[in-house]
Amino acid sequence: MTDEADSLKDTSGTDGAAERGETPLYQEIVRSLLEEIDAGTYAVGDRLPTEQELCSRFAVSRHTVREALRRLQEMGYILRRQGSGSVLAARRADGRFVNSISSLDELVQYATSTRLEILSVDRIIVEEELAGRLGCRPDTQWFRVSALRRTRETSEPFSYVEVYIDAAFSDVVRNLEVVQYAIYTVLEQRYGVRIAEVMQDIEAAPASLNVASRLHVPPQSPILVITRRYFTDDGRLVEIAVNTHPGAGFRYTMALQRR
Repeated sequence: MTDEADSLKDTSGTDGAAERGETPLYQEIVRSLLEEIDAGTYAVGDRLPTEQELCSRFAVSRHTVREALRRLQEMGYILRRQGSGSVLAARRADGRFVNSISSLDELVQYATSTRLEILSVDRIIVEEELAGRLGCRPDTQWFRVSALRRTRETSEPFSYVEVYIDAAFSDVVRNLEVVQYAIYTVLEQRYGVRIAEVMQDIEAAPASLNVASRLHVPPQSPILVITRRYFTDDGRLVEIAVNTHPGAGFRYTMALQRR
């Protein structure tokens, strides 16, 4: 069964179930796995059953299993790696949003599994000081999109986002309210460009008054700033995303493999 078919099949197993007062299928999987974790079935560092094994065990689609694993990851219990499965990271939830993006595919999944609330869209000329922080040329025109990102279950934002899009791609910003995917994929689909490389910087910083008000944290409190720069095949910088997260409510994880 394809993932697309899985997605269609599970519509009645999530939102439809909620409307009927039933427990969504993915929540049943989450509850069962949490009971096993609490009982000591898995030790920290152990691999959980594969997606296919969970599909067979619970008689559900891959879409439902992935949703259950995503929830466990957000709760801080597991780490997920494309091609290597899910690993138990903790026996107790730590209350922080966990981000473990390590590929463009995982970036797409991250965008589709969270909610983006657009606050404003402005066309700006990037002056020298901002250009230095963003890593783009000064005196160039960009669209600046300010937004808040939340999980699908909570109202409190876990990230304040400023996305800068090359002004040549104006069609993209006209439809951001309905975009449910990573913005770079929309650039690729509508303009025929291909994102070949994403450069990522992670740094700690004090919260400015603007960021503090967005994330409901004290001014000057520690935040984590993750900046991603998107380059096409010919080296052109077409998108810059600056994501700021409250230091106490966010954890970024990555796995390093020896080659």
